[in-house]
Amino acid sequence: SHITYLGRFLDSIGFETNEKALLDLSLKQVEDFLGTCSKALNRYSLQHVVGYLRAFLRFEYSRGVLQNQLHEMIDTPRVYRLEKLPRSLPWTTVNELLLSIDRTDTQGIRNYAMLLLVATYGLRSCEVVSLTLDDINWRTATICIPQGKTDNKLVLPLTDAVADALIDYLKNGRPSLSFREVFLRIRAPHGRLKPTAVTEAFQRQVRLSGIDIPYHGPHCLRHSFAVHLLRQGTSVKVIGDVLGHHNVESTCVYLRLAIEDLRSVALEVPDYADIDICVDANAINGLPQVRSWKKVKSSMPLQSFLAEEITAYLQLHRSLGKIYGTENCTLRSLDTFLAIQCSWAEELSGRLFIQWCDTFANLTPTVRRNRMRIVRNFCLYRRRSHPQSFIPDILTFPANNLQFIPYIFSSTDIARLLSAAQQLPALPQSPLRPQVIRLAIILLYTSGLRRGELLRLTLGDFNSEESTLFIRCTKFHKERIIPLSVTADTELRAYLKQRQRCGLPMKASSPIIWNNAGGPEGRAYTGTGLAHNWRLLCASLKILTPKGIPPRIHDIRHCFAVNALLRWYHNGEDVLAKLPQLSTYMGHVSVVSTQYYLPFVESLRRVASTRFEQKYDSLIKD
Repeated sequence: SHITYLGRFLDSIGFETNEKALLDLSLKQVEDFLGTCSKALNRYSLQHVVGYLRAFLRFEYSRGVLQNQLHEMIDTPRVYRLEKLPRSLPWTTVNELLLSIDRTDTQGIRNYAMLLLVATYGLRSCEVVSLTLDDINWRTATICIPQGKTDNKLVLPLTDAVADALIDYLKNGRPSLSFREVFLRIRAPHGRLKPTAVTEAFQRQVRLSGIDIPYHGPHCLRHSFAVHLLRQGTSVKVIGDVLGHHNVESTCVYLRLAIEDLRSVALEVPDYADIDICVDANAINGLPQVRSWKKVKSSMPLQSFLAEEITAYLQLHRSLGKIYGTENCTLRSLDTFLAIQCSWAEELSGRLFIQWCDTFANLTPTVRRNRMRIVRNFCLYRRRSHPQSFIPDILTFPANNLQFIPYIFSSTDIARLLSAAQQLPALPQSPLRPQVIRLAIILLYTSGLRRGELLRLTLGDFNSEESTLFIRCTKFHKERIIPLSVTADTELRAYLKQRQRCGLPMKASSPIIWNNAGGPEGRAYTGTGLAHNWRLLCASLKILTPKGIPPRIHDIRHCFAVNALLRWYHNGEDVLAKLPQLSTYMGHVSVVSTQYYLPFVESLRRVASTRFEQKYDSLIKD
């Protein structure tokens, strides 16, 4: 890969016909090459290409060929931990694949033994090929796994099935050679196998079996093994020990597929009857004005002296797999300000920057700081080609607010909101408005979804067999599966039946939170549309914050986390042991991220204090 992509890079700058091309190399040429590569590569692969280029340019700079440290100026794609779900297969599919292997020939005998080891112990390919005859203790019926990733030795019991497969291979399939490795090449030149041989064996057997397996490597068998143990009730600690993990967080990845364990996190739909509930369409008029910032339409052309550089900056980062939606709006706002109010300006200065910042002085310090930081990053990008250009001083930016105190809804509040949603009048562009808004609140409360996750849900994301929702394209590009509670599942199915009876779109790509705008197939509610209905309901029911405004929709996510914890306290469960499940359900990599959603409110303080007193009161009195 190094040779391939560095060769393409040198071709792109014309090095073959001009040996001085490296002497005149510019950052723009490097960025143009990465932009070309991004059209055919995902963010993971592009990250490797950036690494190749950085190493090569660092080497050329150390030799004195390059005058500038271009290797320090290259941006890299943003890749996050646990973006994709573990590549797990149903255990029946794993067994079906193993049984399909023809063990009447030498290659089939060897491949069966290798893949059985992977499926039985969750071995990596490198661990399979490095297994030696000395690692198998037939007297004690144990097998010692040389772990390639940690350089540790893991001793596991030798199962009867694995022992039979190994004996069959050693007697009838293994070449009689002096090598101590268990698995050897069948064809000349005879010798040790490379880890890629296990991948080739897996791909061959999948192809011959005719089973529809979407994955191309045997590592999916390792994931399948871990998920199989988890669904049988094996503890995360034991699974981590078998897989050879040092950190429990490495094993918690598989919790994302423990459907029934995660289902215990979901909340039930609260039930409350209030015949006096009504929705006042004018209730929202008397509320304080919500602070807003006028966005510039992205379709408008850039007009200021920064237009070309803003376009190049956004294009570069989008080619690296970044969305840059907020950055686009912020930089367009700066461009419009410079073009209309400072058309005479030819360079961005500190005074112009301060004047632009004054245009959104009504926003919170945190939002203002983020806008200013976006412009500062753009200015750092400009500094690469304009060494004397202005860079805002980050020490002059507003300080971040203290942690926002969310509004924690009671179950009665949510039930009243659900009853009020049923009173909303249907509209031509939203014939199922009452049902859609009610379902939106149910999914937000019972599953702790973010607003964007809710609005991106499609009918194809609902698995009716397992009663789960597949959450895609969420924060930090992560995917996850969330099981629904019994009552939430009932509500969703009732909504879908009513939607079908009304003859509304039922394609897999059709949004769940649907309205009739945007064409014959309709579209999902916008964030603004959902927020308007939410504010109307809260204002009608007088559910307001101390500032006299409706709570944020995002506060329902905080409410979900707090109520999940309260339920575990009331049921006498081990809350500390349950926290990883809550973290996984909410889409967090670590429990530390979940802590943000758990303010120490009075209800939590009371039940935590009660449990502490029950457990340690006698010790304190003594």
